[in-house]
Amino acid sequence: MIYQILGAYFEDDCADELTNDPILTAVLAKNALASQPTLSRFFNRLDDTTLNQFYDLMRRFRKVVYSIKKPEMILLALDSTLLNTYGHQEGEDFNFHYQDHGYHPLVCYDGITGDLLKIQLRNRTDYSSTGVRDFLQSLPNEFGNDYPNIPLLLRGDSGFTKPELYHQRETNGVSYAIRLKENGNLRKLASHIDEQLAEITKDDMVSYAVYYGEFQYQAAMLST
Repeated sequence: MIYQILGAYFEDDCADELTNDPILTAVLAKNALASQPTLSRFFNRLDDTTLNQFYDLMRRFRKVVYSIKKPEMILLALDSTLLNTYGHQEGEDFNFHYQDHGYHPLVCYDGITGDLLKIQLRNRTDYSSTGVRDFLQSLPNEFGNDYPNIPLLLRGDSGFTKPELYHQRETNGVSYAIRLKENGNLRKLASHIDEQLAEITKDDMVSYAVYYGEFQYQAAMLST
């Protein structure tokens, strides 16, 4: 199944066409590969133990890749997304943010290479940050043990603005940049930056422009 996906055969039905594929059978030293019905039975038997084994496989794959070329830095790009559903799968529902039916998994990529580091399936309408603290903890544990000299940074959008996530990152020694939702206080504090941006673009308001600045800000929820 993993080799099928690596070969860009993403549909279960592809398994029937690959059962006697000469390359895959040679790589796996098999006379024949699993058919689509066999894969379906396998998927129906997945449990938490199986999912943990998949995560262990990802960790082993990383060791192979990093043994060839170890990254200078890992950018933990945290996000959530929609996995569309087209039937009545367990736990699926309508997600109002995406205006569609599906699941709402947590995902974490390496923001530099695009490699998937971890994914966790969640029910339909879970908010972006639901369960994020427990979801993330295994990654600094892994990198701290296996690659202690690779610095970790984390980025996330405003859906992950949670004090407990900030505290966890700081406890683990992970630098982070998490976007804040726009509000009146932020607009007021950033007004001088907005004015400077308007000044440098007054003669060209069509071309893309960015102006960076900084200021001190502490949200009420972080007052303690």
